[in-house]
Amino acid sequence: MRNIICTIGLILGMTGVTLPVYANTLTQSLTHCDTTFFSEIYHQRTTLSHVAPLTVDQRFHAWFTAPVDGNGTVWFAQPLHELNLTLSGYFLQTSNLNEINYGKYYYWGLIFKESPEEVMSKLDHLTWNKAGDDYISQAMIKADPNSAWEKNAQAVSGIAPAKDSTEKLLMLSKGKEGTLLLCSVQGNVKPDMLATLRPDLTDGVAK
Repeated sequence: MRNIICTIGLILGMTGVTLPVYANTLTQSLTHCDTTFFSEIYHQRTTLSHVAPLTVDQRFHAWFTAPVDGNGTVWFAQPLHELNLTLSGYFLQTSNLNEINYGKYYYWGLIFKESPEEVMSKLDHLTWNKAGDDYISQAMIKADPNSAWEKNAQAVSGIAPAKDSTEKLLMLSKGKEGTLLLCSVQGNVKPDMLATLRPDLTDGVAK
């Protein structure tokens, strides 16, 4: 995977907020790489609104309000604590590489104080594979927009998806600001497909 780390802002709070115990934590809900994560933010919106601005839709989804250009880091005013992990921010990035036939790339996820190995240990129900400097899990592929999602045993870090195909995966990456646990969907990403994954994007267009 390409390096997508960027430095935006500083952590403002030091005391931290311990999230209530729900069936899913933010961390666990993110691993689905679909609307489950945004439903969980909505479920915890009262608590989470104290650490970062939220946007809420009419379908019981909420998300951390993105920077003006839609890319970058939303740093939490106070760190969040769950699964014995420390969450310090939310990261998102969109890249359009259609001009060189590489498709579109969407990344979104959480930033942790702990190492990738520590985060992985709290998500040991998943199977993780080393991919370059990163770890990946839940790799899926659509051969074309009309195909169903299938397991992708050939997922390789740094390689663009084949023409017409779409890939989705969960990745752990170490950056200067901490560990990134990110979902990624990339390649031939159509608006109707994106709508099932990212309610924070309108009509498949990044805000």
